[in-house]
Amino acid sequence: MANSTLSVGGLATGIDTKTLVSQLMALERRPGNLLTAQKKTFQGQIDAYNLLSSSLGNLKTAMAGMNTAATFHSMSASVADSSFLTAQASSTAVAGVHTVEVTSLAKFQRQVSAVGYSSSSDLSFKTGSITIAGGDSTVSPITIDGTNNSLNGIADAINKSGANITASVINGGTESSPSYRLILNGKDTNNYSITYNATGLTGADGPTFPQSGPTYVAGEKAGVTVDGIAGITRSSNNISDVIPGVTLNLLKIGTTTVTVNNDTSAVTAKINNLVNGFNDAMGLINKYSSYDTTKKTAGVLSGDSTLRSLRTDLQRLVGTPVSGVTTEYSLLSKIGITSNATDGTLSIDSTKLSAALSTNFAAVTDLFTRNTGVADKESTEYGIAEQFNQRLDKLTHAYVSSGSTDNGIISTRINGLNKKMSNIDTQVTTMERLLTQKEENLNKQFATMESLVSNLSTGAWGSLLSTLGNMTTA
Repeated sequence: MANSTLSVGGLATGIDTKTLVSQLMALERRPGNLLTAQKKTFQGQIDAYNLLSSSLGNLKTAMAGMNTAATFHSMSASVADSSFLTAQASSTAVAGVHTVEVTSLAKFQRQVSAVGYSSSSDLSFKTGSITIAGGDSTVSPITIDGTNNSLNGIADAINKSGANITASVINGGTESSPSYRLILNGKDTNNYSITYNATGLTGADGPTFPQSGPTYVAGEKAGVTVDGIAGITRSSNNISDVIPGVTLNLLKIGTTTVTVNNDTSAVTAKINNLVNGFNDAMGLINKYSSYDTTKKTAGVLSGDSTLRSLRTDLQRLVGTPVSGVTTEYSLLSKIGITSNATDGTLSIDSTKLSAALSTNFAAVTDLFTRNTGVADKESTEYGIAEQFNQRLDKLTHAYVSSGSTDNGIISTRINGLNKKMSNIDTQVTTMERLLTQKEENLNKQFATMESLVSNLSTGAWGSLLSTLGNMTTA
């Protein structure tokens, strides 16, 4: 009975050394596990900063599209009767009303061969050359020889000549009784004459192109009279160099009016987009910096000084007046954009914004775009959009190198967190190497102990214990 108490599960000592070593090593690995958990926290912070940087980047894009008069300022053009023409206005257009009379539409010349032919591919015409006259360019005579003296060959030769006309062959007859004709279309409003100069003695005479009749269309320039100024002609029905900043698309002959105005709806949409971008970024800042007193849970960046600095920067930009503005519109609040004192998000008073755009569009434009492109100004001397643009660039700029003044604030913070994670990896790797060695040593020590106890139980001590056991039972 005494001998049986010396072994548990086959072990001489009765000790579960495998479990014991496992438990000892679990305690030894607790510091490493804490470091791994800390690394997970750092990774969560990096992910949060990446999302915030992306949101701020979107806001920067919106601001960059509003920091100059050309990008902020939108104009619209309306036409009293759009059956005569349509119009589009760019940001360089000037508000006003214009009377436009379309006197002619631009047309390209069309010429059709006088007669039809039964084949488009037969080499049946006399050889010679084709001359094209008219327009502003000079084209050398086109050679027609025994390889291209068909309708298809002539069309191909004209298309390769560099002339401002195109040639094609159509079948004006039926499938069983074709009548192929050569069609010439001008590429501009000039009129061209085509002459087939036959020198060969055999074959049919080359095609001729009458400049009259139902198939003929003469080339003609577009003509307009704008605000009583007559005789304006252009080679296209799209005219963009008569009324500054306005493109006219002529449709038919007649008279109408074109009204150019400030496009307040387009500017309102840009401002709404700006506010939405700001609120998206501020929403992330609020989420990451939050603390729930009831659940005792904190946002992933709660207490982070960089995040607090970002929040302060954004709120300062919203509430700081633009220096040098001579009108009442020196603050966003003056046009109806205000900040929530609790969460920092922006809201828009659409009535107040509409009134500002309607009564003093230029002043609102100056509020956003003042001094953009002018160097060596104090930050507050720039318009709101440019102030945001400059600050957001500093916040979101990529990390360049250690000590670089171009490093972005967020990228610098992320770089620091990455270094901490790298240090943790190094520490954990070193600790694990030492712990692995320690575990091996423990296993060896316990194995030695087991061997010693086993030897004792089978030698003299074992005989003595057996004798004592027999005496006890007797």
